[in-house]
Amino acid sequence: MSAEMTPSEDDRKLFVGGLPQEAKDTDIKEYFGQYGDIDNINLKTDPHTGRSRGFAFIVFKEPEGLIAASAQEAHVIKGKKVTCKKAEAKQGKIYVGKLPAEGITVEDIQNHFAEFGPVAEVVRPIDKSKNDEPKNFCFVTFEREETAKQMVKEGSATINGHQIDIKKVTPKDNNRGGFGGRGGGRGGYGGGYGGYGYPDPYGYGGYGYGDPYAQGGYGGGYGAPMGYGGGPGAGGKMRGGPGGRGRGRGAGRSRPY
Repeated sequence: MSAEMTPSEDDRKLFVGGLPQEAKDTDIKEYFGQYGDIDNINLKTDPHTGRSRGFAFIVFKEPEGLIAASAQEAHVIKGKKVTCKKAEAKQGKIYVGKLPAEGITVEDIQNHFAEFGPVAEVVRPIDKSKNDEPKNFCFVTFEREETAKQMVKEGSATINGHQIDIKKVTPKDNNRGGFGGRGGGRGGYGGGYGGYGYPDPYGYGGYGYGDPYAQGGYGGGYGAPMGYGGGPGAGGKMRGGPGGRGRGRGAGRSRPY
């Protein structure tokens, strides 16, 4: 199957929560393999202890595997009932540089990149010291991270006859999980031990998967730039944005890509 024909990973990714501590990748593959061929499994572990955080992401080779697994309500691995659902798509952001002072509008930028995937937002800062003149760069946020990665591989583009640069957005050293800044970003509600956010390095609101471990909150906390809570289960505090209330065991923490 060619790369152009491969279904999006977002359409093949399954979230599995409430996994028993002793469950390994092989146990997960053995069970969910009955629904379809599996491309890869990402069992989340604590970076300090190496212990399972009780949830994983499974990417099937075909969307049918995800559909079949999601349709089944009862799942049991090593004697413990687990929950699963289609994983939420994570947004991706790129830096666009060498923009001319005139000749390219925000609408032009949005229309150009929308040809490659849904665009959530285009932010072009202004220079207040120069009578609000737009700066020569902007940030483009895509609804899907894989679109942003593809644009970074391209490295450049041409809009209205002007060649522009495309680069990966990298976290700042003093990053604090996207506190403050344009767009707010509540960070969402993480279940169990609190949310592990993937922060927005430019402060436009953190976003990330909440850790649904322990409380059965299979939805976790997925704090997109505008923030929205996860599924059932007590919420843990997540530092993906200014706030994130809940009754989880232990405050959450953010970490960069």
